[in-house]
Amino acid sequence: MTDNPPVTYLTVLRPGALSSVQDLGRPGYQRLGIAESGAMDTYSLVQANRLLGNPDGVAVLEMTLVGPKLRFEREGVFALTGSDLSAQLDDETLVPGRAHRAAAGQILRFGPRRNGMRAYLAVPGGFAAPLVLGSRSTYIYAGFGGPEGRALQKGDQLKCLADPACAAASPEPLPGNLRLPPDGPRVLRVIMGPHEDRFTSRGLETFLNSSFRVTTESNRMGYRLQGPPIEHSNGPIVVSEATPLGAIQVPGQGHPVLLLRERGTTGGYTKIACIVSADIDTICQVPPGGELTFKTVGLEQAQQAERDRWRALDAWRPPLKRGV
Repeated sequence: MTDNPPVTYLTVLRPGALSSVQDLGRPGYQRLGIAESGAMDTYSLVQANRLLGNPDGVAVLEMTLVGPKLRFEREGVFALTGSDLSAQLDDETLVPGRAHRAAAGQILRFGPRRNGMRAYLAVPGGFAAPLVLGSRSTYIYAGFGGPEGRALQKGDQLKCLADPACAAASPEPLPGNLRLPPDGPRVLRVIMGPHEDRFTSRGLETFLNSSFRVTTESNRMGYRLQGPPIEHSNGPIVVSEATPLGAIQVPGQGHPVLLLRERGTTGGYTKIACIVSADIDTICQVPPGGELTFKTVGLEQAQQAERDRWRALDAWRPPLKRGV
């Protein structure tokens, strides 16, 4: 991390649908009722930071579905990854997956969503925000982290922790194999349980052989899915227990709920399965209306999938230079 004093870099002219400062979150506090929060798509966050030579976990701006309108207050570099939200710097069209340079006074705006759901904007040194339990992430439902514990508002001034004019950036874009794939049906790998025995054989078959769609009742806490109801064998209620990231709860009506970054830390509904770590970022880029199916894998497969995706990113070593 840098010891430089923060410098004002961006002014929020329009906040977008949901734009918030996020880093890799604050794991380890669930026993206190505090979800880790952090970027919904950590893979895209790390990519954005590496395009600027930042440490992987510094704070970026996460933008959801409808991006903000921002004014640069000084010259400098920035990087965009994740969803394609039709970014434009003044009249220049920008694509995600690369670093860019802006002049003081230029306007960064976003238009119609073309692909994915969440875009990430990194700046040199990361965005400045108070550290709360070791993280700058905005935990919206608890009201702390980020700028005053909330999403961006018009008039906010965003500071970065390094001089944006002197910072280096990669002149090369993110390789195609690391970019967000086009919208389309997604297969989520899951490990069954812990309450697999609380569902009928028909319910298990429905879960694994049906297609589900993400509803508009979805947010950073979790995704509600619409599809054929999943049948319980002995009711939906269990003794309240910890809820892991990616747990798939099935309440009484039989429609799954995927628990994500800002989920409640305990819950008393049956959990039919858990999404493997490698696919958490995938689901967080599926917009409302997106189609999902589930596929069972073993623990070794799940662990290997997580190792493989980070090895693929680590194999990419972006060159860094000034004047991008």
